Amino acid sequence: MLGAIREASTHLGMLLRLARTEIRGNLRALAALVALFGGALLLVLTSLVLLLLALRDALAVLIGSEALAALIVALPFVVIAAILVLMSLQKLSLRSPEA
Repeated sequence: MLGAIREASTHLGMLLRLARTEIRGNLRALAALVALFGGALLLVLTSLVLLLLALRDALAVLIGSEALAALIVALPFVVIAAILVLMSLQKLSLRSPEA
């Protein structure tokens, strides 16, 4: 009986070491994946900013005013931000919690 308990204890210890090793490997793979997606996101955001700057400059050449071109390019973002704020304020009602 005592031998079976020792064998089960040894087996459980080996199983826990194996699980720990697998979890470490999975965490390393996940960290690498997050780093790759983070780098891709950074490049996408940078290209979006550069595209918007190019659009502003092209529009400024067409209409002759950099300030007006900047307002035209920024207007859709302001409208979308306002809509999102209003939607979030509707979801975040300041009512007292019901008991």
